[in-house]
Amino acid sequence: MPYISAKDDRREKLRNREPALTAGELNYQIFYYVKHHIIDIIEEVYVIKGFVEQFLGDKPNYQRYNDMTGALLRCEREIYRRLERDATYLIDIMNGYDDEIAKYEDTKIIENGDVE
Repeated sequence: MPYISAKDDRREKLRNREPALTAGELNYQIFYYVKHHIIDIIEEVYVIKGFVEQFLGDKPNYQRYNDMTGALLRCEREIYRRLERDATYLIDIMNGYDDEIAKYEDTKIIENGDVE
C-alpha cells in the first residue's frame, strides 16, 4: 500500500477527487474512498470507475494500463486485509478494461511489430 506524504497537499487533492498522477496515488485514492465512504456497491463502483478513467486520461498508454491494473489488484487485497471487506468488484472493474487493452495491444503490434 503506497503512502502519500502528509507534508504536501496531494492527500487533500486526492480526497477531493482530483486525478491521481501515479499508480500509488490511484491506490491511495481508491483505498481512502472505500475506507471512508461506505455507500452502496453500485455507487462505489461508479465512483471508482471515475477515478480509473481520470487516471487513464484521454490517451491511455501501456504504462497507464499496467499501473491501473496493479493498483486495482493491490488495493483489492489491502481492503480485504485491513478492512476485512470484500472488494472483488475492483477485479471486475479491472477486467472490464480487457477489450480496450486488447485493442490497444493489437494496434501497437501493427505499429511496432509483434514479439519475435
